[in-house]
Amino acid sequence: MNTAIMKASIKKELWEFNGMLKWIPITLAGVFIFIPILAVVLNGINMQDVLHELSQIAQELERLTQMQQTERLGEIFYVSAIALFSPFIAIGFIVQVYYFVTCLFDERRDQSVMFWRSLPVSDEMTIASKLVTGAVVIPVIFFSAATFLMLLMLVLAVVTCVILSVGFDISLWGMLASANIFSGVGYIWLTLLPMAIWLLPLYSWLMLASIYANKAPFLWAVLPIVALLVIETIVVHYLNISQPFFGHFLMDYFSLTPDNLAGMAGEQEKSRSLALELLIAQIDYRTILVSAGLLFATYWFRVNKQES
Repeated sequence: MNTAIMKASIKKELWEFNGMLKWIPITLAGVFIFIPILAVVLNGINMQDVLHELSQIAQELERLTQMQQTERLGEIFYVSAIALFSPFIAIGFIVQVYYFVTCLFDERRDQSVMFWRSLPVSDEMTIASKLVTGAVVIPVIFFSAATFLMLLMLVLAVVTCVILSVGFDISLWGMLASANIFSGVGYIWLTLLPMAIWLLPLYSWLMLASIYANKAPFLWAVLPIVALLVIETIVVHYLNISQPFFGHFLMDYFSLTPDNLAGMAGEQEKSRSLALELLIAQIDYRTILVSAGLLFATYWFRVNKQES
């Protein structure tokens, strides 16, 4: 695979969706930054209440330091980081779905596919670049926005801790070391690639709907699944089959509660790696077979579908 062509193809995808991929993360980060500021401007600020809250926080940190329970700071930071990343991951997933549903449909609708196919870029490379862009590059953009926002909040937290350390027995650098900041953020970033592989069948299905549909690609992505589930439910009910195959397959594959990891919790490192291990545990032969079949069908339609 020519890496130069792949990079150029990914840049082309980013250029086509530049507005969405730039302004949605910026807007989301701006919401987290400006809503607290707006609340302060509209409601005013009671310095007495602020000092009281800061004093309580400092007392709790001092208590943890004296009782040598600073490992709890790592748990608190990791939970806070997950809470901060979650909106970016959720909104990023919606953007991914929109991208995959439209990436092959739009270029056929506006006839730009004729121009792109005249370039020395194979159909395999085109599909691969769109898959990498949607499955990896878009999450990287939203993860980066969340990381930038978290670093900004950490700077404010450090400034606050410096102020609090004047009047309380708090070891600032000891606290920061105990929080395991880089370790916690690293574990979150490590989930990016397993999540992309785990959701590969979904992304492949959306690309197939995008290349096949002449109109309303989102409906083509949703309605066949809904129809199949309804038909299977009726068949299972009237034939007294123990359980539906397709519905059970979807529930089992997209459910992040495998029995072999259900009881894993407690230790800090294990709790941090739980999400990563859950995602890895869900990746199996079904991921490869379903994704390969759907991507091949997408490639076949890309090559053989006649453009009107």
